[in-house]
Amino acid sequence: MIGRLKNRISSFFKSASKNKKLSTYTFFIFISFSFWFLSMLSKQHETTLKVPVTYINFPADKLVSLPVTDFVEVRVKAPGFSILFYNMFNFSKLILNIYNANTKPSKNGSEVFWIMNSKRQALIEITSTSMELIDVIPERLSIFFTDKAKKKVAIKLNQSISLKPEMWLAKPIILIPDSVMLYGEKQKLDTIEFIYTEELLLNEVSENKSTNVSLIIPNQVQSKVINIDVVIEVEPFVEQLIEYKVQVNNLKKGYTIKLFPDLVQVTLRAPKDRYSMLQTDFLKLNVDASLISSENSTLDVKVESLPSFVQLQRVYPSKLEFLLIRD
Repeated sequence: MIGRLKNRISSFFKSASKNKKLSTYTFFIFISFSFWFLSMLSKQHETTLKVPVTYINFPADKLVSLPVTDFVEVRVKAPGFSILFYNMFNFSKLILNIYNANTKPSKNGSEVFWIMNSKRQALIEITSTSMELIDVIPERLSIFFTDKAKKKVAIKLNQSISLKPEMWLAKPIILIPDSVMLYGEKQKLDTIEFIYTEELLLNEVSENKSTNVSLIIPNQVQSKVINIDVVIEVEPFVEQLIEYKVQVNNLKKGYTIKLFPDLVQVTLRAPKDRYSMLQTDFLKLNVDASLISSENSTLDVKVESLPSFVQLQRVYPSKLEFLLIRD
């Protein structure tokens, strides 16, 4: 049917172009229609317009339980020109911020809503100030949420950090926060034990540093926290090689023991401001003679009295041969 109508219109204009009288007649019809159309556009009309709605700041711990309205209807009185312009060229949307909405608790969830009369000014600005806004439908716009399952999981730092020579970490790297609450379906949350950060890449660190890194949130779950702070504290250290005599513990009465060697080299690192500590005889090394058996030909060297701020790099040798002698 549409095809036939197009053909008739095309035939009419072809005939008009060939027939001068018909061409003149068509011209006056067009002029008359134009005046009528302009007259209609200049008059006041009452009509209903649809204004698209966009929602922002959906809560991470909630799930939308019912379909959400994606537009509101506004009844307006305006000149035809304004109505035509809105329908053809206006692409503005009404932005509704869930953080600023009214909230009504419900069983296993909540209702978030807006009284649309409070949005009249925003709607007037979207449509046109030349339009008289008569009514807004619906009067109350609601979104219904249900609570999601939640689980607290640890954060693991994905890092590639190198320090300048003679610098070390003064304390373990601090994550703030070190764990995060995830929201989603229980079955999905049960599969997650921890989450990683984006890779933190730092080279030649020589001073304390605080930085920000994003979390990698798994698909189908949400978190209110998307970034964490990483605090790195470094300090200069000194390294020293010291020889210690090894003591023997738990040797049975009636026996003596000879260790090979009886002096052990220990490599230690300490903060530069505590270097003097390495000059004292603070460390104790020993072997446990109660572990001697026909199957053991060596004894492990154990280090005791190691302060928390001193780092043990190497014990050489870490196993000692022995000769057990009956008195």
